[in-house]
Amino acid sequence: MTETVLNPGWTTATATGNRPLLKAEDEFLHAVPEGAGYAWTETSYWGFTAPEHNLMCEIYIWFHPAMKVMSAGVLLWRGLRGSSLAADYVNHHHFLPMPDQIGHYRIEAIGLEIEIVEPLEKARLKMHDPARGVSFDVVAQAAHVPVSRPNGHHLVQPMKVTGALDLYGEQIAIDGYFMRDRSWGAERFESPLDLPPITWMTGMADGLSFHLVAFDDPALQPDWTGAFNQPSEGENLLWGYLAMDGHTAAVTRASKLTRREADGHSPRGFDMEIEDDAGRVLKMHGEVMARVPWNTWQNVVVHYALTRWDIGGLIAWGDCQDIHYNRYVHEFAR
Repeated sequence: MTETVLNPGWTTATATGNRPLLKAEDEFLHAVPEGAGYAWTETSYWGFTAPEHNLMCEIYIWFHPAMKVMSAGVLLWRGLRGSSLAADYVNHHHFLPMPDQIGHYRIEAIGLEIEIVEPLEKARLKMHDPARGVSFDVVAQAAHVPVSRPNGHHLVQPMKVTGALDLYGEQIAIDGYFMRDRSWGAERFESPLDLPPITWMTGMADGLSFHLVAFDDPALQPDWTGAFNQPSEGENLLWGYLAMDGHTAAVTRASKLTRREADGHSPRGFDMEIEDDAGRVLKMHGEVMARVPWNTWQNVVVHYALTRWDIGGLIAWGDCQDIHYNRYVHEFAR
């Protein structure tokens, strides 16, 4: 069984100004080391939400620079959908030529244009599909400095995204938060893993943001209890950060339990308590308002879930990605 590194914490140095790990150049393509294998990877993840419409758009671009190819797509949906093809709009391609630079580029196959206006601060995202009558033009502005994983090769960053969406003639104003994600400098294989669901979680409101990746807490007896070797009690958190009241800290504990639909696997909500290394504790209740399953690659399915968080009366919104592998779905789907 493939081992997973548990709970290494986050590097918040970029938030405090001490020994910053992230540079403006990290917004762009990195040199491929000599001898890099086919799985050498860079990724860019963008998107936007319109919570009042229970609407979310995710834009995922997966570069394979050693092979000079990429996959890219736009997935846009409202409400609870049973498959990616039931989304309001999907246009994804697994094999596309990779651009030489990603500071300002256009992906003709999906009519998508991405411009880095100011590295790690501002980007413009445009898409136009005249044949199907869907387009958007939005600006993503940093709502917080990017936060790096300890290896310095992966960042997340809450963005305030504003602009307009034309969805088959319906004009929808965009004004909400989205957690961008960017990675580089590592191999990312598509191998199946023998793991229970892992959830990539975010929440954002004015003056607050969090991101963490965690399994359900074994102490709360999730549905898969006894079926998998990982994780053990107290080791379900992979990493996370909390930014609140002007202070950013690493999450050190996450007691989470996923509530699932009658099908046995689709997430419908989350109950969670987190604690950071500053001793702050937040209890929160999440309800999935829009959801669609998508095969990021064929050996995994990710339930993208626009989630409304109630944090002691404070309402935050975020993207929760519940990640499933073969054995879990095979054994627990009803």
